[in-house]
Amino acid sequence: MSQFEPISGVSLEQYAKLCGLMSGTKPEETDKHAQIAQDNGVSLDSWESAKEGWTKMMMDPQHAMAIQQTFMPIYQQTVASMQDGEPISLEKYAEIKAAMIFERDPMGNKVDPNIILARNGFHITQWGTFETYWTSRVAKDEHGRVIDNYDEAAHLKFKELMNRFAAQYSEA
Repeated sequence: MSQFEPISGVSLEQYAKLCGLMSGTKPEETDKHAQIAQDNGVSLDSWESAKEGWTKMMMDPQHAMAIQQTFMPIYQQTVASMQDGEPISLEKYAEIKAAMIFERDPMGNKVDPNIILARNGFHITQWGTFETYWTSRVAKDEHGRVIDNYDEAAHLKFKELMNRFAAQYSEA
């Protein structure tokens, strides 16, 4: 159980689950968000208030870490329960990730991630799902620590792919 009080009757745990259930929708699909919330016993008004409140709390440095420690495992578990295998291949994930990091426009500015995603047929909410899935499998933090789903072979393959895709941008 969370150390935080529910916002408009929506606990942090319930909010994380709802966000996971909404992960396959676009941010502007508020009618779908409302339906998912309602299907899970949360009224539109409560959902909107909870979303605003929990988002504000997540942005507050005083609470962000504690909230993420509760939110992320529930969110990830919910998203994983809705998937049948990889949401995107590791190679495609690395290709898009490299573009987001290294691609520049003719003026030398980073290309908007939404443009990169659209070019690949995805939107930002889907990207969050891809990030959640792959980061836990391929990433180590600055101290070399890993998350439960970490896979050394996937980590090594990801590094190889990122180097290959990054090189394409340095050659351009």
